[in-house]
Amino acid sequence: MADFLTYKNLQDEIERALKLTKGSKTTFIKSVINQVYLNELLVCDDLFPLYWLVDHDDTLAAVGEMTITAISAADPGVITVSAAHGLSVNDIVSVYGIVGTTELNNRTYKVNSIPAVTTLSLIDLDEVDAIDTTSLTAYSSGGKILHRGRILNVTGKNVQRILQAGWHDEAPMKEITPEETEKVTRWWGSSEARPERYMLRKKYSAAGVESNQLLWFPGSDGAYDLRYWFEMRGARLSADADVPLLPPQFHDAIIAGAITRLAESNVQVENAVIWPGIYKAQIVALQNFNRKYWDSQKDRAKPYLL
Repeated sequence: MADFLTYKNLQDEIERALKLTKGSKTTFIKSVINQVYLNELLVCDDLFPLYWLVDHDDTLAAVGEMTITAISAADPGVITVSAAHGLSVNDIVSVYGIVGTTELNNRTYKVNSIPAVTTLSLIDLDEVDAIDTTSLTAYSSGGKILHRGRILNVTGKNVQRILQAGWHDEAPMKEITPEETEKVTRWWGSSEARPERYMLRKKYSAAGVESNQLLWFPGSDGAYDLRYWFEMRGARLSADADVPLLPPQFHDAIIAGAITRLAESNVQVENAVIWPGIYKAQIVALQNFNRKYWDSQKDRAKPYLL
């Protein structure tokens, strides 16, 4: 017999505990299970991330500054640079110093398409409007493109938050706030060194798709390999065979939490007064389990520890 509980197992156990007619409150129970699992148990420790949710990605890199040589009047407009740029679709870039098509200056975009190794078109950060240059001032000369960041959506590794980010063989970058980016001019228009600061920008599309954008400051002056550590975001339990991202011995905490929340919603629960105490004890046990691990890492090299 498996020592873990699936989404269907959780539903069945809760219905049995509440002595409900099979399926009579299934939709409500499913909602409460995910509330307890995602919004309570996976974020139950406010001092340390749950260590089994910590992962890293070392597949991304930054590229150096690019010199613009031409901008077409088209929809979308195509920008030509002096050498192969090394960018990918959805990379984040900032543009400055253009003479002529000045409407593009001092703005940040995503790469929309790459017609050739020395050309690219742009789209706004929210991927709503490709940049149409047909009505803009004609290009005259100059201009730079700074590689500003990458999209972090990696299959199976949805990012909840960045714990640490940096370049190979360099000290980690420090996080930066929007307010700080406005205090120092070089954060936006400079590329004299490896980026020193980073920001995680989360966006959600109208279709409910999450996008994690890692921006760095200042822009990169060369090619550098990126490594970042992050806390994974748990996905909603939806299929009957889904298994929670919790150690198996704590799967019962979802049952206790769901029954506690159902009782608070005036669902008839037998022995309702005992469930909150059971749930609280299981949360404390989960926190202690996690903190014991982090305490064991104090004298070891590790990516993250508050």
